[in-house]
Amino acid sequence: MIAFGLLLVVAAIPLVAGPTGARVAARAARSLPPATATVVLTGFALSVSLVTGAVLCLACLLGVVEQFPATHPADWSTATLREQLPVPIGVGLAAGGLAIALLGRAGLHLVRVVARARRTAAVVATLPAVGDLAVIDDTALHAYSVPGRHSRIVVSTGLLRSLTGPQRGALLAHEEAHLRHHHHRYAQLARLAAAANPLLSPVARAVDGAIERWADTVAAREVGDAATVARALSTAALALPRMPPESLGAAHHDVIDRVRDLLEPPRRQARTGVLFVLAATLCWASATALVLYVFRVVELSESVVT
Repeated sequence: MIAFGLLLVVAAIPLVAGPTGARVAARAARSLPPATATVVLTGFALSVSLVTGAVLCLACLLGVVEQFPATHPADWSTATLREQLPVPIGVGLAAGGLAIALLGRAGLHLVRVVARARRTAAVVATLPAVGDLAVIDDTALHAYSVPGRHSRIVVSTGLLRSLTGPQRGALLAHEEAHLRHHHHRYAQLARLAAAANPLLSPVARAVDGAIERWADTVAAREVGDAATVARALSTAALALPRMPPESLGAAHHDVIDRVRDLLEPPRRQARTGVLFVLAATLCWASATALVLYVFRVVELSESVVT
């Protein structure tokens, strides 16, 4: 029973890591370099989500192994499994139900994302463009980038008229950074992880913010003046939210904080990233330990039957 108690502690690692990381994700996104924060937080969200799902599925299997013989091979000794891994059937059924619900939620999210992305890409592909840039005749202020086979940076004439030449260059550099560094992939992976584990929603939002700061820093480096990027963001922030759902836009996320970070960069703390990497590693280590232990018990149960 001591071994089973330790197993419960190991299984709890991803269940604790997710909410803990979610509470500090926003602060971590600002204390790390934006590119690092994006990669680390996305990896953390995926790790916690996948391992949590694996733990729930394993708990379900062990909980119902005795009551539902069809869920396991005939040469397993259910008595040995029950003795070594005494997961109550109620816990197993609850874990299985939760796993199905979360998997269905993630699947529905994925279907919706793909459908919206196809609709958006189809509309954007019809816009007249020069290279990746499509300028639409609209007095409203809006600019966004749409990834995909027909990737586009869409900017309204109203916004272009409200910006100076250097500010236009900063805005376009920001949107180009989204496309060049494939920021949509990080955003969608983090959102998918949050769909499969709603407790990770703050992490997905932190990834969105880190992505925008990443594009801000690229634009500031290319323009050579962070203040110009900050002024362009401030102007774009006056726009109404008219972006397609699967696009990325300069004024889409935490503009005030991003302007502050451009003008007064926060102190970076590398240890924050190390802690998130360590937490993700512990999640995978816990999954590995659980699988190996259960495999050993299954082998023991097979030897008892033979």
